[in-house]
Amino acid sequence: MSRRQQTLNWLAKLVTERRKLVVVVAVLTALAFATQIPKIKADPNPESLLSSFEGEEYALIQQKFEEWFGKRREAVLILVEADDVLSRETLQRVHDISLYFAEKPWVQKVAGLTTLNIPRRVKDASDDDDMDLDGLEEVEDDDTGDLDDLDSLDDLDSLDLDEEEDAQGDLEDAAFNALLDIIESDPDRFPGGIAEVGPALSAELKTDPIIQGAEVTDEEAKALAEAIEGNPLLVGRLIDDDRTLAGIALQLPELDPREMQRAMNDLRDSLERPELRDVTLHVGGLPYLRSVIVSKMRADNLRLIPLTVLVCLVLLWLSFRWIPGVLLPLGAVAITALVTVGGMGLVGEPMNILNNVIVPLLVIIGISDATHLIQRYRDEVHFDEGDDRAPAGRRTVRAIAVACMLTSATTAVGLASLVVSKTVMLRHFGLTAGIGVMISYVVLITFVPAILTWVTPPKREEVRRERTSMFTNVTSSLVAKLLQWRWLVLLVTALVTIGAGYVASRITVDHALLDQFDETDPVYTTTILIEEKLAGVRPLEVVLVSTEDDHFLEPEMIESIQRIRNWAALRPEIIRTLSYGDILRESYALLADDPTVRSERFKSRKQVAGLVTMMSQRRPSPLSDWLTEDGKKVRVQLKLRDVGAQATIRFLADLEEEIKREIGSDETVSVSFTGEAYTGSRGQAAVVSDLLGSLFVAVVVIFLLLAFFFRSIRLGILSIPPNLIPLVATMAYMVWREIPLNISTVIIFSISLGLAVNGTIHVLARFREEMGKGIGREAALVRAARGTGRAIVISCVTLMVGFSVLLFSGFVPVRSFGELIAVTIGGCLVATLIVLPPLLRVAGGRGGVREAE
Repeated sequence: MSRRQQTLNWLAKLVTERRKLVVVVAVLTALAFATQIPKIKADPNPESLLSSFEGEEYALIQQKFEEWFGKRREAVLILVEADDVLSRETLQRVHDISLYFAEKPWVQKVAGLTTLNIPRRVKDASDDDDMDLDGLEEVEDDDTGDLDDLDSLDDLDSLDLDEEEDAQGDLEDAAFNALLDIIESDPDRFPGGIAEVGPALSAELKTDPIIQGAEVTDEEAKALAEAIEGNPLLVGRLIDDDRTLAGIALQLPELDPREMQRAMNDLRDSLERPELRDVTLHVGGLPYLRSVIVSKMRADNLRLIPLTVLVCLVLLWLSFRWIPGVLLPLGAVAITALVTVGGMGLVGEPMNILNNVIVPLLVIIGISDATHLIQRYRDEVHFDEGDDRAPAGRRTVRAIAVACMLTSATTAVGLASLVVSKTVMLRHFGLTAGIGVMISYVVLITFVPAILTWVTPPKREEVRRERTSMFTNVTSSLVAKLLQWRWLVLLVTALVTIGAGYVASRITVDHALLDQFDETDPVYTTTILIEEKLAGVRPLEVVLVSTEDDHFLEPEMIESIQRIRNWAALRPEIIRTLSYGDILRESYALLADDPTVRSERFKSRKQVAGLVTMMSQRRPSPLSDWLTEDGKKVRVQLKLRDVGAQATIRFLADLEEEIKREIGSDETVSVSFTGEAYTGSRGQAAVVSDLLGSLFVAVVVIFLLLAFFFRSIRLGILSIPPNLIPLVATMAYMVWREIPLNISTVIIFSISLGLAVNGTIHVLARFREEMGKGIGREAALVRAARGTGRAIVISCVTLMVGFSVLLFSGFVPVRSFGELIAVTIGGCLVATLIVLPPLLRVAGGRGGVREAE
């Protein structure tokens, strides 16, 4: 007796003779792991799914970017939509909202049109008005490519939110000298020199909020409209061009997850107050998005798990009409789910968008595998005349253990192949789900047979009717006909595969941010609104680094950067651009009291240096987010539309060429890129390539597993076509449905392959078993179809219907996951029953029996 047979006999004896021990151990283990479930934390961060690019080079660029220009801050953006947001009535609503949230303990600062320190020249200002250029600061960028770009705060953060006192009326020496340099650099504009400009600035410059009290007056509303008019640091960022949308930024302190969730609940409740129903409000920002995702994850759990269990209950009852055959698989998957989820809590693995489907996934896979075991037990118990059910249980375990282990191993391999992904969320999902599948196998092969041999078996008359049912007869007859016309079947299969391959070759490899959300989702509508009205949500950061100090203070360099921005502004992919030149020009326009200087070139390095010095008197400097103190590093921000990864990559290539034309001859300057538009687009190609590589790895590993366990290279090779053909068909289906190949869909192929090969394994195992009895190849295939056909159909239908439940998820990637896997499994069912038997008849040899001997 071989070692494999000895192991199988030991296992069969254990689960049928030590049943109480097996059941008690299984239940106690499940309860022990269940105690760890409360430790699981929710991880609603969408960044790890939406932005996938990693690597040492990018990580270094990102680290340097944050070191030079600062990190992001957590913030929420409230958007107020009205016919005219600068009307007194709407401004009153904006002001009321700003003042209301300023009193909230979970709000650190509020930045709105009515509360911002807006720099302006006021001709009749009193002599004691302070001179302060701080309000010129453009918003501090805290955008590192994450979804907090939804709030546009990357361009609004350095607005003067501080309560610090204005600069003193008397200019300090550095500021005085800087002002003198500026004036001397442009004598035509300042004919009176410092003697005229200094007192005028002290008398006319104001930087406090225009709205002074709780009520907005008509005069204040008019003054605010005049101050905002044409200001490039506000228009298109805090207010749109046609004055129908205004933003209120809420900067948040450090909050733990529970405090953050309570804060966001309070935010929603506050915005639903009756007095705010006369304006249209939208909410964006990463903290708010996280809270929405947590709510959706909870709703998915409450909806998908019960629905999955209900669907499986119905399918099991329709398949077996035997109560133990319905309840035992559910008990097994319950134990599996408790151990897997409890294990996640034990090792600190959080629940996220993808991990959230692990429980429904294990329920579907576990019940699918259980159908084969229960079907085989019903067949075995049919042959026993006595009341002792242990022999039937032992024969079932010996016959099914290897095949079920193979199906579980191949499914786990498909899932675990995701560890090659550059996305942490995908790696953890694949590893966790793969371990869960193997746990499911252990429970299935021990717990279920132990209980089966304890309960009353199905009536022999029912089993006999089942074995001679129309379904079984039709399956056998179909296989017999297919074997008779085997060459025609294989030829048609080849032609269909070639056609599907041609269609599949036209699949689009692309990714857009909004692909992740429904068109009715608040995140989608808010993002579209910001894209149409404000600066959009996809930043591309261009970082220029020089080896020379103050190199970017040269007027020629500022103009070169401006020409690059002008070129980009004409591209359809670009919404808006911003650089340190805008801040310098706006400062100069305020000094000169002349908005026309915004379009003029700087006259000298002395003039630029003077502006930089004046603005540097404030700590932090308004320029610190755009220009480093040594003048060697600058950033230029381009805001892109959500045009997809491929269009973005084409734009990046053109942008690199344009930068080379403008500053390529300057050997002291190097260029790098970061931001979500860059990482999300460049990363897509790398991740899709990696995951296609994981599919190849899965194919090879599964082939080796089958060849090893069946001890036949021939059977290993023959198992590949029936399972790759459905994948090609699924890609053709994606072309027809206009579903792009991206990080959310490419993972389906590795997982589907692991699931789809299950039917092939059971057919091969039964075929090999029948061939071992000495009958002919054709007869063995017909008997294999009779013995496994029903279970394969039940298993595949369970998988298809079970995964279709995911169509009710609140997440678009999860729905795509369910749809495409269901389609692939359907294709595998057809390939297993129609393509595999003729293939084995033509090239199956002795089914590996001779090789094994």
